[in-house]
Amino acid sequence: MSEVIPELVFKFFQLCNLKPVEIRKGIYQVQIDDQLAKELDGWRAKARLFQFTFDRKLAQTYGAELISPGSYRLDTIVRLIQKQAVLSSGYLPHDVFYEPAIRRKILDRFKIKHPKSRFYILDHNLRYGPYFWITLRVTYLAYEKHEELRKLLVDLVSGKVVNYDIPAELLKPGFCDQKLQYRRRLSFKQAYQCLQREIVHELKYKDPAWAVNAAQDLAKEQARLEEYFSDLPDPDQRRLRIAELMNRAKPRVQIRPLRAAILYLPKLEYRIMQVDQAEKINRITYDPVSNQYELN
Repeated sequence: MSEVIPELVFKFFQLCNLKPVEIRKGIYQVQIDDQLAKELDGWRAKARLFQFTFDRKLAQTYGAELISPGSYRLDTIVRLIQKQAVLSSGYLPHDVFYEPAIRRKILDRFKIKHPKSRFYILDHNLRYGPYFWITLRVTYLAYEKHEELRKLLVDLVSGKVVNYDIPAELLKPGFCDQKLQYRRRLSFKQAYQCLQREIVHELKYKDPAWAVNAAQDLAKEQARLEEYFSDLPDPDQRRLRIAELMNRAKPRVQIRPLRAAILYLPKLEYRIMQVDQAEKINRITYDPVSNQYELN
């Protein structure tokens, strides 16, 4: 039997922070929680002790679930893997921007702020800033659902969440010269937490009309369910059936990461001489993507 399928399955459980135990030769078991069970087998599934094997004879002998080419279980695992986010890397080359035009623009800005001074660019350096770029699918769930895709960037140096629109065709795959990279200060976990705070902040001020309408529809649906299950003799069973169906339709927001990338975006460092009554050196970092600069 090919080792590809066992390797895939064990790697899948490893990524879920689970370690299957071999309870007898060729038979494995692992405890899966409610969330993973629902992802694999639908919303009715519950946490359970999952026993599996890769051998058809062992599956027939011991009743363990068979994971093999074309099996239901292999299909559900592969589908779940495909739903997870994909991580890649890329960079935006400096030559996308015309540096002499940037130089003139920066000098013009300084002259507007200080009309009596003269400015000269002494030198400049090319650098790259690291960003965490992620595509999220935001789903507004109720009886009817609607979705939107959000593409957000987190500066891995400052933690700032920005919304640059970068044409994908301008990006180059892989990594830029490591010597030109700014050192990142945020972990990917911290970057994702910055994104969470940003999304939660936006949702807090989003028009709640969709949730209000969904709640009104839910109240009507509850009345219909009460009438539909009125003939059930057991009141506890009736209450549980209604609560189960209502829970599926209550308004909520689901956010799922689809794909992500580590991007390196160009920065230009300038040393600018300012001549007035005295000479002064200004050091700035210019971001050509956002068309902004900051004094160092």
